[in-house]
Amino acid sequence: MRFTARAAAAAATATLLAAGPAFSQPGLTLPARPDAATDKFSTLDKPARRAISVACSKEADEQGLKFKARAKFRSACKRDKAAAATPAPAAASPATPDKPK
Repeated sequence: MRFTARAAAAAATATLLAAGPAFSQPGLTLPARPDAATDKFSTLDKPARRAISVACSKEADEQGLKFKARAKFRSACKRDKAAAATPAPAAASPATPDKPK
């Protein structure tokens, strides 16, 4: 009886290992982040991202934030500082300047 239990367990394990690839999803892709189009932080160059990240970490340290509160604060801080660091698109100037009459 002991041998058959081991044999059954070995057979079940081998079946699960062999069937693993059959259940995988090769075409699985993650959806794009909804804020990816407005994410200014990822478009900055590496030194600028690092400076913003370090500044936000120091602010979080000063506030004594930990764990989820710290992560939430840093995310918002980086987003806000990156938006402030990137120049706003210039307003379109008119093709012909208005001349006083």
